[in-house]
Amino acid sequence: MTSHGSSQRNPSDALIEHGLSRRRLLGTTAAAAGAALLTSRGLPVAAQDKVELVFTYWGSPQEQEAVAQMCESFNEQHPNIEVRPQYVPNDGYTEKMTTMLAGGTPPDIAYMDAEQAFDWALQGKTLDLTPFVQADPESATLLPNTNYTYDNGTKTLSTSLAIGIMLTYFNKKMFDEAGLAYPPSKVADAWQWNDFVEVAKRLTKDRSGRDATDPAFDPDDIDVYGVNYQTWWGGYMPFVFSNGGDFASPDGMELWLNKPEAVEALQNIADLTYKHHVAPTPSQSSSMPATDILLRTGKLAMDLNGMWKVLDYSQYKDLDWSVGVLPYLKEPTTLRWGIPIIISATVSDPAAAYEFYRWRYSPERIDLYKRGLWMPIQGEYYTDPAKIDTWINGIEGVFPPESKDVFIDYALNNAKQPPIYSVMNLGQIQNEAVGPALQALFAGEKTAQEAMDEAAANAVMQGRY
Repeated sequence: MTSHGSSQRNPSDALIEHGLSRRRLLGTTAAAAGAALLTSRGLPVAAQDKVELVFTYWGSPQEQEAVAQMCESFNEQHPNIEVRPQYVPNDGYTEKMTTMLAGGTPPDIAYMDAEQAFDWALQGKTLDLTPFVQADPESATLLPNTNYTYDNGTKTLSTSLAIGIMLTYFNKKMFDEAGLAYPPSKVADAWQWNDFVEVAKRLTKDRSGRDATDPAFDPDDIDVYGVNYQTWWGGYMPFVFSNGGDFASPDGMELWLNKPEAVEALQNIADLTYKHHVAPTPSQSSSMPATDILLRTGKLAMDLNGMWKVLDYSQYKDLDWSVGVLPYLKEPTTLRWGIPIIISATVSDPAAAYEFYRWRYSPERIDLYKRGLWMPIQGEYYTDPAKIDTWINGIEGVFPPESKDVFIDYALNNAKQPPIYSVMNLGQIQNEAVGPALQALFAGEKTAQEAMDEAAANAVMQGRY
């Protein structure tokens, strides 16, 4: 998510808007031995000699700073462990990890894209965290469906770094000027798709000031857009799920994006641009500023995006903005997920690494939660009012008043798990089949059915982890 905003490293942000000391290889026996170092409090015990660990991560400048501060705080409270943060820019991160692995110096702990993380795990390059997770009493407090597992669920690759959801951001002033009600924050009041489209039309204006409901509206001379959407899976899968569809079959051997439920959802998204003229085309988006700038300057009314954008929007004190739930087709639905954070199989002290690994769980230890970049993975931070306040109300002026409806109720009760947790070779499927098909769809060159039939024919499906 990026980090999940920045750490999700979204591939289409321009369009819409993601150790030093090495010893022998440690297998499951060593992992079990590390888990045996748990004290009665359930916390790993560091070795007597100081353990040095390298933690590699990506992110925005704000995330870079906050993670470095987290490491410093951890080191102060763990005198026998020294964690050295190693920041790598988003661009080229995957290639950097590959180079480090090939050179025999993989990081001890690292952010990682899901497909690369699974690839390392299947090669035995990551630590199976199952013994640690099972022995850690805090594991029972984590939200369901936040673990990455493999080998038919018998091994644990990672718990999610943090979580994020997809939602609606909007410029309140633009709604006020149009005399329109704000996007609902409560699921019970969520807009059905057709109602959402009508609102978007009212907010879309050509350079003569006519909105998209006006017969004289000029779709070739648009000045203000009603909505902007994302074309990666975070943008379309909420609506595929909402319409009763899925990315792949239960066994992961068949692409299901060409099924009627998915096709209808995808076509509805593309129709925002080519039928209703309320969203920009890819070529138009490529020459536009980022969506937060567009929303701030009154050139965009709604941004369908990830929760990590709270960090960006909260920086603009001159922007009156808020959040709402997504529109829906059949059932109100969002996504809930976070990237993997792995521990290398060559880590010198697995127990010390796991202690740092779990340190990030609490919003009281790192301010990226209260600054709007991450959402907690511990359930008590969604049910205990005092715990909720540690992040949603942790810093005045970051989260808007409607946030508890969206980031608590919506995230807990209406969220699905995206395909990155389970679909094998997802990157290959995206690169060779789904990506090109979506590009043709969102460029207006093919219908959703044509594009997804082509994707299904080209997709090499290998099952689920």
